[in-house]
Amino acid sequence: MKNKPVRIQYTKTFENLLNDLINHLGKHSNEEQVILRLESFIERFESLVSFTPKAAPISPYLLELGVILFREFTADNFRLLYRIIEEKGSRMIIADVIISQKQDIPKVLINYCLLYK
Repeated sequence: MKNKPVRIQYTKTFENLLNDLINHLGKHSNEEQVILRLESFIERFESLVSFTPKAAPISPYLLELGVILFREFTADNFRLLYRIIEEKGSRMIIADVIISQKQDIPKVLINYCLLYK
């Protein structure tokens, strides 16, 4: 069976949280190094999901809430929540959230909604 082509899309929420993460970590470290770490993390994510979209587990926190749609890729003290959308003849990976592993998912999402909505 031939693998379906995979497209990766990043949401506006992802982009906003990525910028927030760079700004926050850049205050405590060299911003250029932070950007390089995040680029490397995103490249690892893309490499993994391009070949095995379901390799990362369903997000444990969201699973406790009964939400099975989001998978959680973690590496280098970051985590990325994403969805897989099956389309006719292809798969779309939608990256929704990127945060530090130290950050609390509900708190980040509530703060995001208060700031950007």
